[in-house]
Amino acid sequence: RMPVPCTGGFQYGNRWFKCHKKEGHGSLTLAQAIEQSCDVYFYQLGLKIGLTKLIAGGISLGAGDRTGIDLPSEARPDYPTAPAADYFNKRYGARGWTQQAASMNLAIGQGEDAQTVVSMARFYTALATDGEAARPQVVRGTSEKVRLFQLDSAQMSGLRAALAGVVSRGTAAASRIEGETLAGKTGTAQSGKFVGAVELNHAWFVGFAPANDPKIVVAVMLEFGGHGTRAAHIASRIIEHYLKVTLKQSLTTEGDE
Repeated sequence: RMPVPCTGGFQYGNRWFKCHKKEGHGSLTLAQAIEQSCDVYFYQLGLKIGLTKLIAGGISLGAGDRTGIDLPSEARPDYPTAPAADYFNKRYGARGWTQQAASMNLAIGQGEDAQTVVSMARFYTALATDGEAARPQVVRGTSEKVRLFQLDSAQMSGLRAALAGVVSRGTAAASRIEGETLAGKTGTAQSGKFVGAVELNHAWFVGFAPANDPKIVVAVMLEFGGHGTRAAHIASRIIEHYLKVTLKQSLTTEGDE
């Protein structure tokens, strides 16, 4: 469990790093922190891992790479390069950043991490399988995959269970699909655009289903859409329709045999 329970934020030095739940989440396990999107858990995890390892891990997972989709002028995700000091000094100046603040922001997917919708869909194909990410295709051709990570069966099972918990009882619980187990993660990304004192955040959800035998991965990003729960609702409807159509086609094919 986390060293410091979530009380709605995390004090580090003279700065208060907020959690999205003002009243706090209390003390959580990693799986519970994923389910509830507890920022405070991941602030502390980011500090424990450290900026150098966080950036190296993201790079190894392809966070700064184009997916290679068969479309012209694909945008590259924005992600720090190594060494960290060179990247942040160039961007903010030597006195304009600290390793600790950068680690905490990066640990919750904020700050210098801006992914494209297709890059997140590609990454989730690795989560939905055995760590191999598929190159996205508009025109179907030969399947191309690259291994992003290697987890043992217990680790993979635990990760998928946590992602399934996001939808069954966590931040996307309102988007459950009756009779199916959907796994995924909500996200609320800062946009830097304000109306008055209110920032217009982007709403994210990326997921796959069925959780234990994935057939489809869906990524939804609503520009200035607010909280990720809104994106999750759209994604679940897409997945539900796809699975129903697939099941109907399967039953029709079996009936013709």
